[in-house]
Amino acid sequence: MNTRTLFDSAFLAKLERLHLLARRMFRGERRAERKTRQIGASLEFADYREYTPGDELRSIDWHAYGRLERLFVKLHEHEQDLPVTFLVDCSASMSWLPEEKPEVLSKFDHARRLCAALAYIALANLDRVNIHFFAANSVAELGFARGKAEFHSVLKFLGAPPQPDGPTRLMHSMQSLAQRTRRRGLVFVVSDFFDPRGYEEPLGLLLHSQFEVHVLQVLAREELAPTVIGDLSLSEIEAGAAMDITANENLLRRYREEITKFNDALESFCLRRGIACARVMTDMPFEDTVLRALRDGVMVR
Repeated sequence: MNTRTLFDSAFLAKLERLHLLARRMFRGERRAERKTRQIGASLEFADYREYTPGDELRSIDWHAYGRLERLFVKLHEHEQDLPVTFLVDCSASMSWLPEEKPEVLSKFDHARRLCAALAYIALANLDRVNIHFFAANSVAELGFARGKAEFHSVLKFLGAPPQPDGPTRLMHSMQSLAQRTRRRGLVFVVSDFFDPRGYEEPLGLLLHSQFEVHVLQVLAREELAPTVIGDLSLSEIEAGAAMDITANENLLRRYREEITKFNDALESFCLRRGIACARVMTDMPFEDTVLRALRDGVMVR
């Protein structure tokens, strides 16, 4: 799907509606979670301390002076912007698309739409947004952007991505992020998580590095419940291994059991470690998934 269709005017109109809906849903909630104790000009009052020479006169609480005849300075909580980083899987498995459904987005296209929507809401909240594409390594990076005016840079970056290729290697990209990022914040890992080396250690590394981790597992419906039977010649899209099989109902049942076990294990791991996790199907409207990702209010002031 070309960039113009992926991020057309109808898509952009939905983003503004999503942002306004999110603001109505979460207005006034969770503000304290994004505060740091500093002297500042925020409207949120925090505490008092006694006046010392050099303090600004406008910070003196004259009402307190009238009652106590002592000078006190108002302290406020300064609300910092929140670094929001997206790690978007561009390994070969993300390019998978059912041939019989050309109208359905590939996993990679769906991931980019989700990333654009969440990035728009973050930028509208004056948060800082960065995006990394990764496969075996981190292959491209946007660099932090702030403010809605920078959304055009986000769309330009998402609209000219590397072609999905190579194996999924979560660990290398997450190590690189942890080493290079000074300010911790939110990390959205957008992937199918088909890494033969596993996801437990990479996600655990992000948690250990003090990131707040959110998992968006992007899958196609046909991956969960394939229906093709008969003699087939299959090629593993990332490793390139080929095999000839005879697919029958018994084999399809065993496959469904294994993929269900894999997905349930990912969800269970995230639940135990306090990681927000959502499974995203490519035939779902992206706005439904965005609202699910926002229901904990972490990106909305």
